[in-house]
Amino acid sequence: MPSASFEREAIDVNLRRIPWLLAASMVLALWPLATFWSEPAMAWLRTVLLVDLASAALFLALNIPVRRRPRESAWRDAYVWTAVVLALAYMDGYYFLVARSFGQNPSYILGVIMAAAFFLLPPRRFLPLLLANHLVYCAALALQPGIDAEFAAVLIQNTTGAVVAGLVSVLLYRAHREEYLQRQALAAANRFLLRRNEQLNDLMAITAHDLRGPLLGMRDLLGSARKAPDGGRRGDILDRVAAACADLVGLVNRLLRAHAAEEQAERALVLAACDARDLVWQAIERVRPRAATRAIVFDLRLPDALAMLRVDAGALGQVLDNLLFNAVKFSADGGKVEVRLLHQDGSWRCEVADGGPGVPAEERASLFQKFHRGSARTAQDEEGSGLGLYIAATLMRAMGGTIDYRQRDAKGAVFVLTFGTAAYGRDSG
Repeated sequence: MPSASFEREAIDVNLRRIPWLLAASMVLALWPLATFWSEPAMAWLRTVLLVDLASAALFLALNIPVRRRPRESAWRDAYVWTAVVLALAYMDGYYFLVARSFGQNPSYILGVIMAAAFFLLPPRRFLPLLLANHLVYCAALALQPGIDAEFAAVLIQNTTGAVVAGLVSVLLYRAHREEYLQRQALAAANRFLLRRNEQLNDLMAITAHDLRGPLLGMRDLLGSARKAPDGGRRGDILDRVAAACADLVGLVNRLLRAHAAEEQAERALVLAACDARDLVWQAIERVRPRAATRAIVFDLRLPDALAMLRVDAGALGQVLDNLLFNAVKFSADGGKVEVRLLHQDGSWRCEVADGGPGVPAEERASLFQKFHRGSARTAQDEEGSGLGLYIAATLMRAMGGTIDYRQRDAKGAVFVLTFGTAAYGRDSG
């Protein structure tokens, strides 16, 4: 959460600032300590200043070990708030010490405003502490001898200072938080633009690679056509050029379809209760003609009962199309694609398994990343856009589900669609 993240950031800021406060307090304590060291009447002041120096030195020594602890450590938070409490207590004490010798003074007001401005603290925690400190100060002030005549004036003056300190703390904290959130938003935007730039570079590399081969082939064929005599050989060469042009058009169309599918994946889906058996059957029927050209058959197993899922039918159909087309593409001629729809461990799952080469272990981590294209090749040496599995994963997340890869014990790959409980319709078993 942004608020929790900023509170950790605020703790870091305070940990960096506290050594400067401690060093300043030690320097300020040394001057009166040296001045009144030899005066017996000031023995009490020497004791107070020595305690101040010792505590400041101890906190200064603890600062570096505390800063090295993990950001989530409670010790970091406790260190900062202990420093705040001691700072307020010391400033209250200095007020009464100075008042003992010189009468009323602005030490209390300066102390609370200094604490509010120096420390970056969440108001919901600092304001109650400031109030408690002020109540203790007021009680101690009321007990001072000879304060009756000016008690009301001093109380109003110093209460006003405490109120100003609270306002300063709130305003500074909010200003720093807004700045932090803006920096976080800018960093997120920069990361998004960097990813987009990397994706564009990948797309340019993929497109250039896929276009280069056909274009070079067309250039060589046209060079041969120029040298060939009129007749059948030139016509054959031009036919092959036309086929290469058709391949290029097909490549461009695949890229355009992949781009359109990606845009659809980024739009909000319309979820409704659907019988997943029908969606799986319809997807297989769409892929069956392509599978038939290579004598690939489907082994389909569907449950007898309704398999009601709350999904976007078009999006789930697109996911199934992608998995089934890939399964057919990577299967050998005469092979078999297994499709299972089952309810297991409280979740509906759809598994698509093929007998192809599978995915090498080193490529599995990036399998569902944008523009990922594996090293495995099909019998037809087809290459895709590298967007299919990325879009499938995006659509499954949008429907509250997941897509995973599992290597088969034998040769081949298994893709598993798992639907979360939020996807179930009323009639699910």
